[in-house]
Amino acid sequence: MSQTDTAGGAGSLGDKKLSTLHAVAQSLAIGPMFSVALILGGISRPDIGAGWNAALAVVVATLGVLAIGYVVALYARRFAGAGAVYEYLTHGAHPWLGVITAGFFFMGVLFLGGGGIYLGLGILADQFWTTHISTSGPEWWVWALVALAIVLALNYVGIRIAVGAMLTFAAVSFVPMLILGVVIIAKGGKDGITFSMFDPGQTSWFGVEGGGVLGGVLLGILLFVGFEAAASIGEESEDPHRSIPRAVLFTIAVAGSFFVFMAFAFSIGYGKPAVSEGRWAFSPAPVSEMATEYVGKWYATLLELVIILDAMALALAICVLIGRGFFALGRDGLLPRVFAKTSRHDTPWVGNLMVVVGCVGLILLVQATDYASQFGATGPDGKFVPFFPNDQFATFILSATIGSFAVELVYLILAVAAFRLAKRWWQYLVVAVAVATPILGFYGALNPDPHDSSNYNWVAAYWTIGLIAVALVWFLLVLLLRRENVANAAAHAAEHHGVAPLDETLGYEPQG
Repeated sequence: MSQTDTAGGAGSLGDKKLSTLHAVAQSLAIGPMFSVALILGGISRPDIGAGWNAALAVVVATLGVLAIGYVVALYARRFAGAGAVYEYLTHGAHPWLGVITAGFFFMGVLFLGGGGIYLGLGILADQFWTTHISTSGPEWWVWALVALAIVLALNYVGIRIAVGAMLTFAAVSFVPMLILGVVIIAKGGKDGITFSMFDPGQTSWFGVEGGGVLGGVLLGILLFVGFEAAASIGEESEDPHRSIPRAVLFTIAVAGSFFVFMAFAFSIGYGKPAVSEGRWAFSPAPVSEMATEYVGKWYATLLELVIILDAMALALAICVLIGRGFFALGRDGLLPRVFAKTSRHDTPWVGNLMVVVGCVGLILLVQATDYASQFGATGPDGKFVPFFPNDQFATFILSATIGSFAVELVYLILAVAAFRLAKRWWQYLVVAVAVATPILGFYGALNPDPHDSSNYNWVAAYWTIGLIAVALVWFLLVLLLRRENVANAAAHAAEHHGVAPLDETLGYEPQG
């Protein structure tokens, strides 16, 4: 039995009733349509991105994330817990590493999806309202708080209801976006069908003054961030050691194919000259532009609603991940025990409330800063040109980049520690690719000039270093005051023995 809302002790999560389909739904709710609308175009930035080679950058990112997904699957075959990354590294590497990484990971996810997603939802809802309903109405942040309330309510009443809502939102939003891509290609795009965007010679791997294909890999990886969310429902799954690995790899494969397809469609939809000039990268509404040009304004309106639905699915999934992560740390005495309290629906309602911290914190950050006027570049005429139309959008991109840096650093730690889990030569090769992927992403993002406050990647890097410092201080305090709890961290997620090899579980047997 779980603790009720008024009980004082730690609660427990629901029975093991979730299936592979639920794991797939949780993992697929990474917001693919939302990412196409607000992130995919950034990969085509001509200055620090991949330019015309955006689709190639997405291919590289997909292959790298598949390797990272395999690493997550190696851990998921052995351990299952609400904290996912926390349990994986605590048992797969060392308790100290598991605890430090958990603190850093969940703070990073707060920027990415515990707060950033609500900025995005506020921006999208405000744009829809002012474009189609009235030029006067609620402020953008009111829409963000409305979305937050809906997400908390759905996650409070039960994981099955929340996951069902994710799957519904994702399914309803997927088809219209896919149709748009098909129509663009069927009409031949702007200047006809071409596959030159897959030729690195069009931009080069590293770029002349920064950027290049690798310059787009960081944002390319960001498209997938959240795929590991399926692992957070491991304790509530019937057979997590099979369902979680399958869900993770299936999600990456499907989402990667979709992102490459849409990157190809949008590239030819805008045409090479426009993409190279940054029209796609700096468009405030690229999906609406493409839908209006190739289908009609009515379809653009439909897709705007679709993107909001998809963003809600992502917000639901991240709330599940964050809530269960803080629940796991509270249950193990690494955070105050109040975080381990659950509702009568067996949901970690106190842990879920951390998304309020992320949402409200970033709304206040928007009010306190002027990132829209800070992030930009000096044009040929010597004038400073801002990248973003307003502070909320600039802060959204910054928070997404901070979260991406944090999560990709965790991916790197997981991959390095996974070498001890590999058994065959080809597994070592896959793990090596998983190690290289975030490193290349960091290089592509931080190598280009300028290395100052006008480059949001560098500002995000400084924020990320701050998160590492906070995580280290928290860990040292816990180690000093609750050393036994650190030593016994994630004791509930003991290694799973007697299972088939991962290769057999995924349905194939490698040769050699």
